[in-house]
Amino acid sequence: MTASLANIVGMFFTTAGALLILLYLVETPKFAKEFLSAEGQQAFTRHRRLLIVGVGLLVTWIVMQYVAVILS
Repeated sequence: MTASLANIVGMFFTTAGALLILLYLVETPKFAKEFLSAEGQQAFTRHRRLLIVGVGLLVTWIVMQYVAVILS
């Protein structure tokens, strides 16, 4: 019982983290175009790509956790 509860709590926080990163990725292109120089925009684009990879990894982990809960 406690293991499944810990798993559910872990999935919740992982999902919340993925959604926060997703919101950041959606809103920041506006920020970059308005406030950054051309050099800053290039650096931002590079970091944004890394964030997209991070969100992809979080989503993969969430799917694996959901599958584990369904199969158990």
